[in-house]
Amino acid sequence: MTGTASTCPGTRRSGGSGGSISSGWSWRSVAERVVSLAEAAGLPVEQVGGKAKGLGRLVAAGFPVPPGFCLPVGVFAASAGREEDGGPGLLPDAVAEVRAHWEALHAPHGVAVRSSATSEDGAVSSAAGQYESILGVRTFEELLAAVGRCQRSRHSAAAGVYRDRIGLTDGAPAMAVVVQAMLDPTWAGVLFTAEGPAAEDGHLVLVEAVEGLGTGLVDGVVEPERAVFSRSEPHAPAFSTAFGERMGGTEGREGPLRSLVRTALAVEKALGAPQDIEWALDGAGVHLLQARPITAAVPLPTRFGDWAAEVPGTRWARMSICDSWLSDPLSPLFATTLFPTLIDRWATNWGGPTGQRARNPLIPEPMHGTVNGFAYLRFDFPLSRHPLRTLRLTARWLGFHLSPVERRWREEVLPALRDGLERVRDTPLADLSSAEVLRRIRTVEELSARYWAVIGGLAWHWNAGEWLLGKVLARGGRRTAGLTAGALLVGEDRLAHQADRALDRIAAAPEDEERLLDAYLRRFGHLVYSLDPAEPTAIDDPSMLRSVIAGRRRDGTGGPGGPPVPGSGAAGPARRLGRGPLGQVRHRVHRWANHWSGVRDEALHHFTLGWPFMRAGYLELGRRLVGAGLLDTDDDVFYLTGEELSGWVGTATGDARWRELVHRRRLRRQWQRRLDPPDVVPADARIVLFGSDITSLALFGVERQEDRADGLSGSAVSPGSYTGRARVIQEITEADTLEKGEVLVVRQVTPAWAPLLARAGAVVADVGGALSHGSVVAREYGIPAVMGVRTATSRITSGTLLTVDGDAGTVQLRVEP
Repeated sequence: MTGTASTCPGTRRSGGSGGSISSGWSWRSVAERVVSLAEAAGLPVEQVGGKAKGLGRLVAAGFPVPPGFCLPVGVFAASAGREEDGGPGLLPDAVAEVRAHWEALHAPHGVAVRSSATSEDGAVSSAAGQYESILGVRTFEELLAAVGRCQRSRHSAAAGVYRDRIGLTDGAPAMAVVVQAMLDPTWAGVLFTAEGPAAEDGHLVLVEAVEGLGTGLVDGVVEPERAVFSRSEPHAPAFSTAFGERMGGTEGREGPLRSLVRTALAVEKALGAPQDIEWALDGAGVHLLQARPITAAVPLPTRFGDWAAEVPGTRWARMSICDSWLSDPLSPLFATTLFPTLIDRWATNWGGPTGQRARNPLIPEPMHGTVNGFAYLRFDFPLSRHPLRTLRLTARWLGFHLSPVERRWREEVLPALRDGLERVRDTPLADLSSAEVLRRIRTVEELSARYWAVIGGLAWHWNAGEWLLGKVLARGGRRTAGLTAGALLVGEDRLAHQADRALDRIAAAPEDEERLLDAYLRRFGHLVYSLDPAEPTAIDDPSMLRSVIAGRRRDGTGGPGGPPVPGSGAAGPARRLGRGPLGQVRHRVHRWANHWSGVRDEALHHFTLGWPFMRAGYLELGRRLVGAGLLDTDDDVFYLTGEELSGWVGTATGDARWRELVHRRRLRRQWQRRLDPPDVVPADARIVLFGSDITSLALFGVERQEDRADGLSGSAVSPGSYTGRARVIQEITEADTLEKGEVLVVRQVTPAWAPLLARAGAVVADVGGALSHGSVVAREYGIPAVMGVRTATSRITSGTLLTVDGDAGTVQLRVEP
């Protein structure tokens, strides 16, 4: 519910919804005249648009709908060429008809003027938020001006981008305009009648509500109350999230809610499909303000249910690998195969082998898990209960991290990964049996997990290096005032910068693009947007790279500052470190941090070398499952568990119900993507070591702040301030929408996102902290960044003017005149 939907919670109900000002017209004459909503139900959608048609069907079915009228497409077609500044330029007869309907509304709270495009609110696309809506119109002159503004919004840039994205290539659609009386509601909100994710065999109805008008809910500035009802038992919530607290207790409020749910299910039955319904509640009862089919374009609720651990009394945190590497809910296959393997090999370094850890009361089992689909790690270590064991465990942990871990990585782990991948590369997958394909996948998973385990030791050094450099600079007085660790590390020739320059070369040679892009993918195509193999790598889907190349070709290479030039970026700032004993200390710390920054760049670059192999193997098994009639598409395999897949490989038999099971799991993950996972579960849990709260450090530098009235807050991860237009990118396939200098707003930043950072003026991310990889990349590119904002991608819309303060950790949403 965005944009246009902001008009909906807050319109007035009256028995006049179905009334007619005139009668006896022919079909054609009606199509060129102002009509009531009841009359709109009988006209083609090509004349009245999706919204008016939907409202008219609700009226015709007897549902409570606020009174209003519609200016069909024909009204504007008949007035073509009469457009005037600030108004719609209607024919005199049309103006008189609008006045007659306006005066018949008796709307003490004003009216809302909304678009009703012919492509809007349909079964394929919703166009939610793409056209302008005007609330609180109180005079006839304001009404005519609002109708003109609404009509002109179909030609806006945002609407054009939306049409391109969903494949509507015929230009701006025809548009009717709806006018409805507004309400003064006590509560308003949205309701979704689609299947929900609480149980794979259950069906849910989700309700969101805010006090008063629903504009705060739509604009994302008010956190709504939420409740989930079972479709089979709509008399009581299946579960709720603090629904009663701001409503003054659920007692006395469940009656209207039950009525709302029952009405919504009746609407779904009458219209024949799951619905996204906007509603309002006042003293007269529940009113329906809009109903449209749920499509992929309709944003679903951002949070539902309780964030409770599956194991009672345990504490969990989204730390380490669960940070920016796994920002989305896990696929069932990854959650039951590679994810536990990665955690097991990492824990072996400091806790010993699996059997030894199982006998150690300090180390909780299981170490890994999911809450509402999101990855979490345990941190409830009972250190104070076993002081001697704690000392031994601490000594083992320090021993691993202080060992020559870089030498082990360079001489043992990295060569083993490369050699192992070369061995599995030789035989085509099609020549292998299913058992051999699965063994190849498990080999690559094991190699990758052992590599990840040593990264844990390397990360301690590179994080400590940048942290110490920052502390030294902070204590340097006027000499180092304003100098940051990122500024001192920016000029080095990192692999990310080499990749960036390679893209510049491709952009400069369009005639040789395919050959150069192929070479790029051979070197950098293994970089991932997520560690979950269910998500494609750059090799699988180079569309983002092609978009970046096209953008650079269009407006020049590089971003606002361009990629760092080797050897030039840090030379000037390094001179400010000074001489003498203190200067020498600063220079030594700088060299140490710089060395480990290079190690980080190289180590993370090679980490995901095996991901294309794993993904290709799983997709090969998926194709065979499709051939066996057990799945519909090859990528359905990611929605089986590891046990289910292994069972099929071993017995060549599967469950005939897998198609339906996969469908439900896909739907469940789709809904879970809209959730806002907390950093820790339960919410008040803290990570304490020897009496010190290290929660922020364990969460990779995440520092939570309260959101401000005019914006959002997160972790200040890359210094500087920047003001620019937001570009929200939910999927990597949307990368082509990023314009040079825009503020990139994303869920997470992994190495594969680096090409976009070169074009962005600043970065805002839902997840991440000062020590996460995305923040490091932002600092090395020298652009301001705020991460760990959590709700950035759901509350910010593309085109919003933002000021990103990378020093304060704030994102201000600027109000334009």
